[in-house]
Amino acid sequence: MTNKRILLFNGNQVTAYLWHNSQLQEETSFLPHPEGLQAFASYLQQQRRSLFYWLTDTAEESFQLEEIPYVQGRDRTALIARRLKQYFYGTPLSTALTLGRSSTGRRDEKILFVALTRPETMSVWLDVIRQQETILAGIYSVSLILASIAPHWLATEKPTLLITQTASGIHESFFLDKKLQFSRLTPLNPGTVQSIKAPGIAQTIAIESVKTYQYLVGQRQLKPRTPIRVAVLLTPEQRTDVESQCKSTELLEFDFLEFDAIAKREKLKPSSHTTPQPTLDQLLMHCLVVKPPAQQFAPPVEQHAYRIWQLRLALTAVAIIALISGLLFALKTAFDTNALKQATSNAITQTVLTTQRYNALLSSLPQTNIGPDNLRALMARYESIQNNTTDLAPLLSHLSDALNNNSAIELTSLEWKVEPTLSLPPTARLIPLNKTHEIAQSNDGTATPPTAPPANHTGQSVVTLKINAQLALGLSSDLRAQKTLIEQFAQQLQNTQTQTYLLDMPFEVGSEKLLKNLQNDVNVADAPAPAPAFSLMLVRPLVIPK
Repeated sequence: MTNKRILLFNGNQVTAYLWHNSQLQEETSFLPHPEGLQAFASYLQQQRRSLFYWLTDTAEESFQLEEIPYVQGRDRTALIARRLKQYFYGTPLSTALTLGRSSTGRRDEKILFVALTRPETMSVWLDVIRQQETILAGIYSVSLILASIAPHWLATEKPTLLITQTASGIHESFFLDKKLQFSRLTPLNPGTVQSIKAPGIAQTIAIESVKTYQYLVGQRQLKPRTPIRVAVLLTPEQRTDVESQCKSTELLEFDFLEFDAIAKREKLKPSSHTTPQPTLDQLLMHCLVVKPPAQQFAPPVEQHAYRIWQLRLALTAVAIIALISGLLFALKTAFDTNALKQATSNAITQTVLTTQRYNALLSSLPQTNIGPDNLRALMARYESIQNNTTDLAPLLSHLSDALNNNSAIELTSLEWKVEPTLSLPPTARLIPLNKTHEIAQSNDGTATPPTAPPANHTGQSVVTLKINAQLALGLSSDLRAQKTLIEQFAQQLQNTQTQTYLLDMPFEVGSEKLLKNLQNDVNVADAPAPAPAFSLMLVRPLVIPK
């Protein structure tokens, strides 16, 4: 993990602090002479992997409050850059804080322009940082840190003057609607700063509070006679003396913040290498590391190494995520492989057991001359035959009833078939349902048979029963009686489930011919006349019994 360090600059010397686990440890100090700069360069070289924050605690800081037209994008960036050059010409250490939009008029945007007005005091130190390619996160001031974190300490949005003391002096920061409007530093002499119980600090706070109020009224940031709240943040040792000197008046209402409660809220831990009681400097440096302000003074050239570090950190994070994803995928694949191996092992075991049971079952069966493969093929054939077998009992029973009603008809043979599609001879004709005479009679006594309908309308398999029969010998000479008897017999066989087709008649039937007995064409000497023979076909859909 990258170590984080703070370089505290008070206008003269630089003090290095190490931040670790919410604790601050002072490491060393450097003075602005050749030996100090050389020691500073050596220190940066030793800690080149650390992330540094530059904190300036000096009085050379300027503020300008202005309302600019509300624009966005590049126009806003260009407008702010132009205003910074106009207000703080000659210093690259400047920035702008947005304070929201005005509630009246054009609703312009309120901007607080801030700059460090003496960059030459820091240039020698920044040159060393740039030469050593130190990872500098940014250049900050106490006012920028207070603008970021102090609104959480203030309990109200009314005008508040926040008084804080650091090692460099007393800071007076004015907040309106919990947004920084102005800040200034009143330096103290070293003796006064070291003596935390000196009455001079309390007196200075009281005097500077009045001066700051008068300045704000003169700058028209406050209306005359407007009361404000003065929030004082000091250590418990200083609070007693300050309370005795700072009394509330009609315009200034003093309020004292609990330093220990704020330090606990910000999760600052006392350092074992310093005094047990943390100071405001340590609290500000801790907040700088934990919650860096969004705005800072460093130009892009000073943050070149920091941008490279951010890019390297992002690539490292992506690589770690890819590595973790690969490990998780490999772990999942390993679990899936193990589960597959277990399933395969179970399947092999089950196959062995099934094979053993199958062999045991085969050994218990009677010995046959047919092998398992042939037996399997035979059973498949048997199932196919069963699927194409229908119950002929209803059809034969229907035929038997018709024969009982026609004693002059004698059955000679039956031919039963199962056909996928119905195939009929060209001379076959369908006997209409519930009609006894469908053959039209012409004037000369000839008959015209109707054309047979299509063989199979549904395309399903059918059962056909071809009936070969003959009439009584006494009807050989009466052709019309033969025709009538055969048609009546065919009508009795016809129903809603059975179609009857007339295949052959004992005589010729044509539209241009007279009825002629086929048996008369046979010229055989002394041969008796045969009985009139005819054939019908019964057709039913194939119904497989379940």
